[in-house]
Amino acid sequence: MLINHIALVSQTEQIKLGQLALVSAALQKQVARDFMPVWEIESTVDAFEKLSDVPLGYWPIIIVEDSPKIPEAAGGIHKNQDTGQPFALVRASADWPLTTSHECLEMLVDPSGNRTIAGNSVKPEQGRVEYLVEVCDPCEAKKFGYSINGVLVSDFYTPYFFDPVQAPGVRYSFSGSIERPRQVLDGGYISWHDPESKHIFQLFVEGRSKRFEDLGEAPNGIESLRAFTDRATVAIRRAAMSGKAPANLLLTAALTANGNGTRRRPVALTRLDESVHASAASLQTQIDTLLAG
Repeated sequence: MLINHIALVSQTEQIKLGQLALVSAALQKQVARDFMPVWEIESTVDAFEKLSDVPLGYWPIIIVEDSPKIPEAAGGIHKNQDTGQPFALVRASADWPLTTSHECLEMLVDPSGNRTIAGNSVKPEQGRVEYLVEVCDPCEAKKFGYSINGVLVSDFYTPYFFDPVQAPGVRYSFSGSIERPRQVLDGGYISWHDPESKHIFQLFVEGRSKRFEDLGEAPNGIESLRAFTDRATVAIRRAAMSGKAPANLLLTAALTANGNGTRRRPVALTRLDESVHASAASLQTQIDTLLAG
């Protein structure tokens, strides 16, 4: 079995390496114990002090300063323009461990951002469609997460989520919060492509209210279908992840009390392999461009 490698890096003074290590340990346990047996995807998750410390071939998740100046579209998963491999940006909010879990799992299942699975549409009078495989979106709200080592991590759906009909004894999400195929929970959403109209649609659920959105055709030259749909879901995601958390969590808000908000930048070190540093510098340029809008 091919093993993937995830790297966690903090570029904000609010989150220290020790806190990053606690979260990486929780995510490693989630991936190995909960996620791998369900999705048959194996990965390591490790914390690094700087982006230039990350070995080649790792998929980085970088925690960046949460600032109104950062464009909303800068969050989520992106593609490294040099290698085509994915990387993710997570804002350093009080709920960054939950968001990091979310991005980690979705990056493992669909690193390209274009994976789809066919199924009957949840929209009335719409036939067969192609659902984007985003394993945490329908159950992304904080209240559906669960604790590992005292760290709140995201629930995720299983491959049975796309079954045509409900069956007894089938687990549709790891925690069991999703009880039937294609169910979207409070605070969650689901996205799909309609081959007939060529439009991208989304279903949002807030309490007992359901709202369908037609995003139109995906424009030419987009980074990925996921990047296109994520632009319409930033506010929904942040609201869903800012609700009440379960009690007795070690890292409900793993932020230092007196951080000055300065984002650290990687520096060249002679002990690093030149190819590793060159890769990190190139990726850092892409990150800076995203954050600058």
